Amino acid sequence: MKIQYSKHALAKIEERKIDKTLIERVLINAELTFYDIVNRTFVGISKVKIQEFETNLVVVYTKSEENFKIVTVYPCKNIEKEIKAKEKNRWIRI
Repeated sequence: MKIQYSKHALAKIEERKIDKTLIERVLINAELTFYDIVNRTFVGISKVKIQEFETNLVVVYTKSEENFKIVTVYPCKNIEKEIKAKEKNRWIRI
């Protein structure tokens, strides 16, 4: 599996001090996965620990047979609220 990162994703990873191994873990073993019909991307979500804080990591990506391209990554404390807002009009649970 080859993972590529957009410039935006790399900036957010650095800004938020997110370890890339956490991103890989979400890609391989997401607790929740959605398809974003607006942006045509996948959204993987898992609980992780970032700098000693437990949170949910949201990884937005596209995929082909051999590649994942990370579009953006962000931590989200209130994932239920995020999902509820997005499932109404753009995220489809996979």
